Amino acid sequence: MKNRDFTQIFIDGDTKVGYIPGSARVLFIKTGQGGTIYGYENKYLNLAIQANEKYGCSVFVSATLDDSIEAHLRDMAVINSVFVNKSYQIYCLGVSKGGLIEIWHGANNPKIKRTVTVNAPLMINFHSKTLPAIKNLGKDKLTMIYGSLDPSYKYVPFVEKWANIEIIEGADHNLNGAEINLLKIVEDMLLF
Repeated sequence: MKNRDFTQIFIDGDTKVGYIPGSARVLFIKTGQGGTIYGYENKYLNLAIQANEKYGCSVFVSATLDDSIEAHLRDMAVINSVFVNKSYQIYCLGVSKGGLIEIWHGANNPKIKRTVTVNAPLMINFHSKTLPAIKNLGKDKLTMIYGSLDPSYKYVPFVEKWANIEIIEGADHNLNGAEINLLKIVEDMLLF
């Protein structure tokens, strides 16, 4: 992975999406609020490279600067622009606020087959936006992962009826204190 980068970076206003080409199986990673497409110590770039090399999937990583539906639609337009054959399927990994955005805006997108969130902050717009979107997605399409030390952990009972819930004991918001990494989450809970 040394010296490797995204094959292409798309920029449209505040939207910045890194892309590594592969199959019609798309791994879409939405970063946390204010994050970059690279992530701390290149964690998103490394995840994209590993998933692409191991499974051949196309990978898109979008930085979360704006939580509007328009920003989400720009992300989806980037993905759509890459594929001539429109039979692609999207598997979303949303981290922190990126997970919340994918719950809010991805529920009605038929291209999105599955969404996994990591420590999505449940306390943001819970009754007006978050809970209705979680109910709309349902257990068939949504798995929510929380570290037992994450601030949203205490709210998990309010959503476990509508989402698959996985708890990582001893992990904080950044998954520190856990023996799990993002590739394992992608493998175990998203792609397969």
